[in-house]
Amino acid sequence: MSKIIRKIVKPGDKPTKAQIKEIESASRAPITFDENSPEFTYEEMLEMIKMAKKTEDNHRKEIVTLRLSPSAIKKAKAVGKGYTGFLSRLIENALNDKDLVSRSL
Repeated sequence: MSKIIRKIVKPGDKPTKAQIKEIESASRAPITFDENSPEFTYEEMLEMIKMAKKTEDNHRKEIVTLRLSPSAIKKAKAVGKGYTGFLSRLIENALNDKDLVSRSL
């Protein structure tokens, strides 16, 4: 078994000649199926595609315009990077709380 070397490739990075040779060699290697990576039947692949599409549809986010008070924006931004994801999860959790929804109407 060969040694696996991991390298983070950033946009604009160019592979070395040795890396290109290694990639070309790997592309010619045969695929070996085993209990950890079995070969799928056509039907299994179709089922996996259906599951992936369903998952994708459930995770797709819509863009909305929302008017918030300056204090709410300030508090959300205080969370730091990723505050829009935080707001999304906060709203989702609040909408799942029936008591909070009824108190907010």
